[in-house]
Amino acid sequence: MGKGASPDEDWNTLQEEARQHGYAMGARLHDVAVPASTTYLPVARVGHGVYTPPWERPGWREAERLIREGFADGVIVLDRHNLSSADDEYYAVIKRLGEQHQAFVHLVVPEEPAAPT
Repeated sequence: MGKGASPDEDWNTLQEEARQHGYAMGARLHDVAVPASTTYLPVARVGHGVYTPPWERPGWREAERLIREGFADGVIVLDRHNLSSADDEYYAVIKRLGEQHQAFVHLVVPEEPAAPT
């Protein structure tokens, strides 16, 4: 979900992006890679990181199943952080979709270019 946006606003944004690019949206799946700093477990009464990599989240597993079984050609997400904020995980997801499934990831908010070194 985008910062400050409601789930309906996010779905509308994704739907409009899909329409503009000629994609037909099939399934609407939702999972969140929760940042450790905002997750609290009431049992322990202490802030704990509960981060789940994309391939362990139910929504992402369903997206991969739909792609693997030929029901989808790719995924559209708001930004790269909807997949993972960790570079290695993010690029692993893209590589896996491309190499194993010939599928795509479309970002509504494009990646920021790397700063020159």
